[in-house]
Amino acid sequence: MTLEAITSSITHRRITELIEGLVAIPSVTGNECALGDMLHGLFGEIGLAGVHRIPVEDSGDTLAVRIPGSGNGRGNGRGNSRDEDGGNGRAFMLNFHQDTFDACDGWETDPWSPLVKDGCVYGLGAHDMKAGAAAVLAAVEAIVRSGAELDGDLIVSATTDEENWSRGAHALIDSGLLEGCEGCLIPEPTPPGRLRIGSRGRHVIKIDLAGRTAHAAYTGEGVNAVEDAAKIITALDRIELGWNEEFDLGGTICVIEISGGRNIILVPEHAQVVLDRHILPGQSIDEAAADIEALIRSLPVASEWRVTWDDRPTPAPAPYIVDPGSKFVRTTRKRVEAQLGRPVRYALARSVADTNHFAVTGGIPTLVYGPEGGNTCQANEYVDIESTLRVARAYCGIVIDMLGVAD
Repeated sequence: MTLEAITSSITHRRITELIEGLVAIPSVTGNECALGDMLHGLFGEIGLAGVHRIPVEDSGDTLAVRIPGSGNGRGNGRGNSRDEDGGNGRAFMLNFHQDTFDACDGWETDPWSPLVKDGCVYGLGAHDMKAGAAAVLAAVEAIVRSGAELDGDLIVSATTDEENWSRGAHALIDSGLLEGCEGCLIPEPTPPGRLRIGSRGRHVIKIDLAGRTAHAAYTGEGVNAVEDAAKIITALDRIELGWNEEFDLGGTICVIEISGGRNIILVPEHAQVVLDRHILPGQSIDEAAADIEALIRSLPVASEWRVTWDDRPTPAPAPYIVDPGSKFVRTTRKRVEAQLGRPVRYALARSVADTNHFAVTGGIPTLVYGPEGGNTCQANEYVDIESTLRVARAYCGIVIDMLGVAD
């Protein structure tokens, strides 16, 4: 069976219909239940059975189904055999997340009433990442309905809590359903002509300072923790953040919160600085924290201080990169270029997502290639329909290349 025969059902109309249906159901982080129910029903319509609903605290269920491949000895991959769990053979995963940010000011239309205009769909989450979800669903639908028998298992998953702690991704990793998974594709928004083969990591670092209070009229008798915090903040630009020449990308550090003091006639004795630190592949949080500690020691800071990081319910999203010479990267590049009709460049994601957790905690090589669009996570977000169609067709080819098709 040719790839063209498999992808013939992936039409502009079907892609648009899927995007509109997904956008129309609000799924702000922590409130994904309605979309999860809709997706569970849609999985069934596509022809998938035995869909797992994995509970995620304070969020909707992560959904996952493992479609058995004939080469793994569990039937022919069609009909009732789809309700069997895989787990003992080769597998490949297509993943998307269900949740979005909340609506912000500035929308010119109802964020949850999708609008089709000039080849684009406008709506909250259209680009991040309901169009990506539509591409995955269209690709899986095409493969299933074509009757193609894959040699390995195809895992399809829809995670929750991605925009928060990625607890949905970790619930999936812990479920055992990803055993033998050799690669994962995620259609996060991607700049035109880019294939993301890795990502920076993100860590939240806290600096707690303890000074000594005194009457504010006698400042020399106290140690002002807020002033010491200011000294640290104004010196952060001295830290070497690193630079990757190949990807033209460096690390970043950003003050995201400051607290301390109160409206009372006392020298403030406590202060806290919270930093967002994005690090490159090859860097570690221990090194990043050590750089901050060395900076503080070099400053005239009289307060006692402590540096801590990553106080969160899941592991921090660490940086990673997939070997560009691997079969996964090479076949993905080939299929993407075939759809685009031009060369693509490798890139690293500037920020983090479920991708980091699957790649680092799950040990699954993870690539990102998704639709084009704009105003992502802002008012009047939109996605290009044609680019979504190209993603779906490319994904079909990548699945076939990675898993093989039975004779």
